[in-house]
Amino acid sequence: MGFWDTFVKVWQVRTSVQIQEDFERGYRESIERSNTLRNMPDIIDELDNKNEAWDEILEKKRNKL
Repeated sequence: MGFWDTFVKVWQVRTSVQIQEDFERGYRESIERSNTLRNMPDIIDELDNKNEAWDEILEKKRNKL
């Protein structure tokens, strides 16, 4: 097998691997995105609760001064 044939085969394999990795990455990202969207109400509730607690602490500190 000549240099050019070897070069073409290597290029084809690398391209195939790259395409497969892109498909797998896209699949993982879509799963992560759907998980985030599904959990969004819980995330927002948690942020609201922590923000309220933080506001209470700040208010207590301000009233002491």
